[in-house]
Amino acid sequence: MDYYDILGVDKSATQDEIKKAYRKKAVEHHPDKGGDESKFREASQAYETLSDEQKRREYDTYGSGGGNPFGGRHQSHGFNMDDIFSQFGDIFGGRYGQPRQRQRKGNDLRVQLTVSLEDVIIGCNKKVKYKRQTPCVTCSGKGGTDLKNCLACNGSGQRAVTQQTPFGVITQAVPCNNCGASGQVVSDPCKSCNGEGTKLTDETVDITLPKGVAGGMNLAMSGYGNHVRGGQPGDLQISIDEIRHPKFRREGNDLHCEEWISIPDAVLGTKINVPTIQGDINFDVSSGCESGKVFRMAGKGVPVLSSDGRNHGTGNLYVTVNVKIPKNISLEEKQVYQNLKNLSNN
Repeated sequence: MDYYDILGVDKSATQDEIKKAYRKKAVEHHPDKGGDESKFREASQAYETLSDEQKRREYDTYGSGGGNPFGGRHQSHGFNMDDIFSQFGDIFGGRYGQPRQRQRKGNDLRVQLTVSLEDVIIGCNKKVKYKRQTPCVTCSGKGGTDLKNCLACNGSGQRAVTQQTPFGVITQAVPCNNCGASGQVVSDPCKSCNGEGTKLTDETVDITLPKGVAGGMNLAMSGYGNHVRGGQPGDLQISIDEIRHPKFRREGNDLHCEEWISIPDAVLGTKINVPTIQGDINFDVSSGCESGKVFRMAGKGVPVLSSDGRNHGTGNLYVTVNVKIPKNISLEEKQVYQNLKNLSNN
């Protein structure tokens, strides 16, 4: 079902309208209020996507695939119920209304992956090298010994902050700055990692790119970001950067190129051979060809990659044939052209 329909808003709805609509649906379907839990989760997932401008743009473009056409293990885990509830304070009551501990998450990392047109058309495997924080081997990621619960947050990793707003009193859970939101403090810090629990290491990850990827696409690999003491690792965001090809110009899934022929070939006709990534293409140019004529080669472009990570069809190749006008000619050639001119005037 469409996320906008789930919340009962138009596609042009503002963030305030989306938030109010979700708030109404959450109260209506909340399990603690006797509501339908499946509908409650549908509304929460819809809000998680539409309340984030980037995710909303990707949803509007690709649908529920979320702009990640790679599928499989590279997809993110989806919405986080805790993150949503924390935005609405204590309006839900019960177990969702109270500040509660959320597992820490390490920072996300972003790397750029450069691909060629050959990679895009054929598909490829790439190795990405980067640095990230991984659990310290010496202390097994604990940061040291003699761990004790943080007194500032009673070991929860969060503190409750209450503030007055136009909507009433709102209670929010914020990370405890005394323990770094871990809930524990280290009395005897590890000398290898200085109590951080992580160390910077070199990482290499293998990525299989499907046919049809394009510059600007993003691949999210869950759990491949920085580790953090007492929490879960962040994600690795891979941005695709496509190199411009010296011969072919890409427009979506279509390719464009130019070929040049002489004046005699344009008048008498000729055959053209176009070397492409998928093999040579030969076609006839009939006599009397005008400069700038475009020839369409169906299915000789870039594979179409859909939001489900599969290929559905292939774009076209458009070859523009231009007639080359010589700038410097010999006296003999000049006489030939003069004779042709005289014949055409008769």
